[in-house]
Amino acid sequence: MQKLKVGDTVQVMSGAERSASTNRGKIIEIDREKLRVRVEGLRVVKRHVKKGRDRANPDGGILEKPGSIALANVALVCPKCDKATRVGVREVDGKKVRFCKQCDATI
Repeated sequence: MQKLKVGDTVQVMSGAERSASTNRGKIIEIDREKLRVRVEGLRVVKRHVKKGRDRANPDGGILEKPGSIALANVALVCPKCDKATRVGVREVDGKKVRFCKQCDATI
């Protein structure tokens, strides 16, 4: 079972984004091969797009999108205790569920 999933709220624990004013956000995308995640509002990079190259932005310009952060540098934020925590996996009624290692709440 995966310990982090798309839509989870995570906190950056190390790296350049740790010192940002808001170092929490929701996971947009997970790249399991490269072990990297994209987090909403963090590690924003700018891309200069030429006119007519992109259907979403035919006028071109400067696009801002979230860059990737190493998977090892983020920790899941428990919805109950609102702290960055490690995640455990246990079996309940024949299904695997994730739980917070600090407050023992099911995630």
